[in-house]
Amino acid sequence: MTLEGLLAQTPEPVTAHCCVCGRATTAPVEVRPGHTTCPEHITDALTIAPGANP
Repeated sequence: MTLEGLLAQTPEPVTAHCCVCGRATTAPVEVRPGHTTCPEHITDALTIAPGANP
């Protein structure tokens, strides 16, 4: 690894907002196209009717 590589800033982690609780999560799971959730709310997100706004 080069010195420049060691000194380079690390990129920000990918974040998405949970469609159930609204929190930003760095481990998003897409339960339906365009609907992401945090790992804790996968079951809840799958039981919400498509198009519903919790």
